[in-house]
Amino acid sequence: MSTARKIVASSLAAAAIGCPCLALAQDTFRTEAGLYFSRAKSDAARIDATGAQATYFFDGVPTGTGDYPLDQAQFVERIGGVSANYGRSSLHVEGFDTLSKGSTYGAVLDLRQAETPLVVTAGYGFSRSGKLGSSNFETQSDTKSYRLSIGAYIDKATAYSLDWSRSKTEADTSGTSPSADFDDTMTSIGISRVQLERLAEGGYIAFLASVSRRTNEQEGSASEENRSILLQATYYPTKRLGLNFGVLTDRGDDISFEGEIYLTGVKMFVTPTVSLGLDYERFLAKTSDGDSRFLVLRGAVRF
Repeated sequence: MSTARKIVASSLAAAAIGCPCLALAQDTFRTEAGLYFSRAKSDAARIDATGAQATYFFDGVPTGTGDYPLDQAQFVERIGGVSANYGRSSLHVEGFDTLSKGSTYGAVLDLRQAETPLVVTAGYGFSRSGKLGSSNFETQSDTKSYRLSIGAYIDKATAYSLDWSRSKTEADTSGTSPSADFDDTMTSIGISRVQLERLAEGGYIAFLASVSRRTNEQEGSASEENRSILLQATYYPTKRLGLNFGVLTDRGDDISFEGEIYLTGVKMFVTPTVSLGLDYERFLAKTSDGDSRFLVLRGAVRF
């Protein structure tokens, strides 16, 4: 499976499970709804996507009344919900014509309550890439993604979880193709920790740390195994503003995924009910031609 195809498959799988949440509200809110635009780009491929996501919470979530950032209300108050997303994507690969656009949809169920430390999250997503072709062939791929996380709070704003995910990509090619059909399955299992702390000098900081192992199985090839470590921090100088920084390191058999991903972003509530966000990721691959970039713009309301 080529590097460009793996970047395409990974991006579509992530989009299907759900883009970063967007956020409208009063003293409490029950719904978040927003729009996003994203671009994933490597030397050989580019995916542009636009979409919408909405989340309904099973209980009222405080807005601006808690002693924590607005962005952390659901986590601190332990309020579950269900979300759904839908998007359209446009795939461009060097040397091929884009014949049609792709689509993405998914849903996530998050179960948590203030009376219990248990947290269960399950998600499903489906993506169909845009159709590519040339004078003598056409190709298109479908990706189904699954996610399950089981965890628990150990205090008011610290939680651990055991995380599992699987994505299965199948490509269908007709005509004389430079690459045959493929059936690719990636399975990941890991452990993560999330924590929110109030700083003595003012402000807040949220930490995310995770360790995971991913297995890539492609029909007709030996399985490949990679391990990754993610360290991420979001600094909140005020309740309305969050500045995000992080790094993910990946090593293993599949050299097209080996390297470091550097993350940075900002999310700001311009009012207690309206938020805007920007996230940027840069993948510096171990291979000379595998670098890629990922950008997401989003805006949302709570009500």
